[in-house]
Amino acid sequence: MDALFAKRRPIAALLAAAFLATATGPVLAQGRAEVPPPPAPPQGQEYEPKFIWGLLLNIAFKFAMSAFSEWLANKITNDLTNASAMQKILLNAAHATIVPLADAAPFGSKSAGAPANAVPGEPAKPVSVENGRENFQGVHVAIVGFDRNGAATGIRPVTAGFRSGDRIKLKVLPTFDGLLVIDNINPKGEKQQIYPPRASDVVRLKAGEEVLIPLARDEYFEFAGVTGDEQLVITLRDPRAFAGKESTVAPNRKDEGNGSSFVQETPGGTYPVIAQALRLQHGN
Repeated sequence: MDALFAKRRPIAALLAAAFLATATGPVLAQGRAEVPPPPAPPQGQEYEPKFIWGLLLNIAFKFAMSAFSEWLANKITNDLTNASAMQKILLNAAHATIVPLADAAPFGSKSAGAPANAVPGEPAKPVSVENGRENFQGVHVAIVGFDRNGAATGIRPVTAGFRSGDRIKLKVLPTFDGLLVIDNINPKGEKQQIYPPRASDVVRLKAGEEVLIPLARDEYFEFAGVTGDEQLVITLRDPRAFAGKESTVAPNRKDEGNGSSFVQETPGGTYPVIAQALRLQHGN
């Protein structure tokens, strides 16, 4: 797969806006995610308000996906056709940086990427906070389509995938400071990191700040090539989730029209690693 910064193979490219492109995927309606009502506590027991992911939530008997939806409600951007909303999310890129992995995670690791590990469904375990530490972390990821003029055309979940000719960015909003990389797996099963373009680098994201990937305003992922299926794998990893401290609990995923939500349990002493594959289809 080719990238804007290093052309390696002819089947894919990370392009600047100066190149012409046409988004062929459907334009999807955008809407605000409905926040499900919390389950009623047993008779005689009140909700206990606590700070979770930096926000005061009533979490007694609230399951992780429900709590995450409540956290997202006032943070997520669902209408990128609005100029001020787009400007705000683009400004967040100033707080995200591309840094060497060795500086971001000094554990001698050679990669921040991970095999796709998310499963659909909601975890049965409720959210809890002990010693100021939540037992779940989450991230919201959406595919955002763009036309050749750089205008957003639609938002969709990661499971919708994309096709040759689509011009996209990924919209990412985590509950935790994280290190992000995107790998490509070609039809032969060969894997290589395509963003950041240098395999020794990662994108460092801040908790609670929504960004578009690639970070530069006029950079997009756009793919063209022969027939066959490929995958992009997006990984978001806590900087401490190395050397045996990564959570081994499978993250749960919930897909909605405005994107996909992921939550992962992080038992004591472990930190989140959430990875999801996006399907890229070439040809018919």
